[in-house]
Amino acid sequence: MTIWGNHSTTQVPDFLNAKIDGRPVKEVIKDTKWLEEEFIKTVQKRGGVLIQKWGRSSAASTAVSIVDAIRSLVTPTPEDDLFSSGVYTTGNSYGIAEDIVFSMPCRSKGDGDYELVSDVEMDNFLWKRIKKARAVGIVSVVAAEYKQHRDFNLTIDPVILSE
Repeated sequence: MTIWGNHSTTQVPDFLNAKIDGRPVKEVIKDTKWLEEEFIKTVQKRGGVLIQKWGRSSAASTAVSIVDAIRSLVTPTPEDDLFSSGVYTTGNSYGIAEDIVFSMPCRSKGDGDYELVSDVEMDNFLWKRIKKARAVGIVSVVAAEYKQHRDFNLTIDPVILSE
């Protein structure tokens, strides 16, 4: 599933283009209202829920995501699949502002590089959410989160990784 935007509560999980066992999500889950409201909120708040549940940083989850990101770049992406990656937005076909890092759909030939997927389906709901994430990301979230993460020294607790 593509996640558009940032990793904050403005991220947009793209259920329109996602599949469950090879079938479009909206064929499997017919409750569009649940997808548009509850599902999106659940994904957006996932990091905070993990911190609250574990009572500590979600660094282990971040570490798993890093491994997945590297694997996506060094393994060819199947024709009918894609992965999300925060990429520098210069030259994108989605109208996302230039010169920011924004998660978008990608594919890889397995050579350590990526290409943006430019032909994903967009509906009005998805596009409005992406535009909102883009606007918030440009104006405030990117600057605030950059400052927060700039000073953050990641330490991986072996106890967290073994759970």
